[in-house]
Amino acid sequence: QAGGSYVGRKGYIEYLPGTLPLVLSAPHGGDLRPIEIPDRTYGTMARDTNTRELALQIRDKLKDQTGFYPHIIISHLHRTKLDPNREVVEAAQGDPEAIRAWWEFQTFIENAERLVEESHGEGLYIDLHGHGHDIQRLELGYLLSSTELFNSDETLSTAPYYLDSSFRALAEKPGVNFADLIRGPLSLGALLEDRGFPAVPSQNQPHPAGNPYFSGGYNTARHGSRSGGSISGVQIECNYQNVRDAEFNRDAFAEALGDALQTFFPAHFGMPFAPASGQTPGT
Repeated sequence: QAGGSYVGRKGYIEYLPGTLPLVLSAPHGGDLRPIEIPDRTYGTMARDTNTRELALQIRDKLKDQTGFYPHIIISHLHRTKLDPNREVVEAAQGDPEAIRAWWEFQTFIENAERLVEESHGEGLYIDLHGHGHDIQRLELGYLLSSTELFNSDETLSTAPYYLDSSFRALAEKPGVNFADLIRGPLSLGALLEDRGFPAVPSQNQPHPAGNPYFSGGYNTARHGSRSGGSISGVQIECNYQNVRDAEFNRDAFAEALGDALQTFFPAHFGMPFAPASGQTPGT
């Protein structure tokens, strides 16, 4: 039921369904540290500060803008207990309750994507993160490395690159130029830059220029379209200053993202950023 909330065991994982063709997950913003789950002993432990709050503000802003909700999946567990953006061995490190929470997180995403495919035929998946790099800009990861993004548009638009990206389904549409899709004037990065949020890759910043950059992780690879399906995925690493640091900045970014998606969907999916015909808000 769109507008509702569904939780797994003990509320560690939460799914907020919607009717828009967007699935958004926030794997690293949780703060719960239950005693029943032992601390992980290896891997990254840092929490992505305020990404859970940002995901919820994006949800609210999209409802204000469109009248409808996206699909949102959140891990409320601290990363010391579970890392849902890793395969299960590193993510849960053998603890049965952490394994269950990992399974719930991944399954909620899969169920949400199935609903989007059934209603719209295709859609977008965003894995929302926060980075601590010095350059205060958004990093959009399509499973392409910094070295790969350094290629010319002509080279980047060849099969070896777009077939290995999380935007494969969109890239394989007739007449699509892959470089234009991810860093052209109507790319998600360029649309966000136009609204005051510097981003790489984009038309103005086509590659990271040798600076630190996250290209996408486990969730982007699993739930994007690199291995099939019609849901294209991107990892958005949000800088702290002016995006995650304060409620009014998170609200401004949420508004910019929603506005950008209302341009991006008609341009690249060939449909409005709206529920399918016959769907209701369910609120």
